[in-house]
Amino acid sequence: FQRIMNSAKRMQQLISDLLAFSHLNTAQRKFENTDLNLIVEEVKNEFKDTMQEKRATIEVNKMCDAHIISFQFRQLIQNLIGNSLKFSDPEKPLLIKIQSITSTGRALNNEQLSPEKEYCHISVADNGIGFDPQYRDQIFEVFQRLHGRDEYPGTGIGLAIVKKIVENHNGIITASGELGKGATFDIYIPVS
Repeated sequence: FQRIMNSAKRMQQLISDLLAFSHLNTAQRKFENTDLNLIVEEVKNEFKDTMQEKRATIEVNKMCDAHIISFQFRQLIQNLIGNSLKFSDPEKPLLIKIQSITSTGRALNNEQLSPEKEYCHISVADNGIGFDPQYRDQIFEVFQRLHGRDEYPGTGIGLAIVKKIVENHNGIITASGELGKGATFDIYIPVS
């Protein structure tokens, strides 16, 4: 009976995540100038209990304003902070660093960006368990999990949602990580 209940909970979470993912394709796209500091503070407050439990600290450097779909970007920040909390090392306090700058593609030194275009570059980095660098592209695919569901809960859709939100903003996202040393997600959203 307990296995059936656990399976039902996992299926319910999967359906919820799939609906969130599909909704990103059809949602009304209302872009507005938004202070990213406000979004990060809201999400920090939501995770207050989990942060205490994980001995987590979130350092936020002044965030740039961005022309975004606010509710989608809130979900993006939720998913990234949630991942950092989920994949933390229980042996050490978790540190999540969030920062952003506005700069040209040339100055950001990423060949995927247009050199003359201005971007808001948002970086979310942690000192959690990290991941093998060979999986840096695979982790954004739907249902891709690097760990068994017995080790870490989840459906394998969270980072696919993050990538879809970035694409809805005509941006790109990259991931880098090292086992045992944490992960960094770099998001580049055009300023215009």
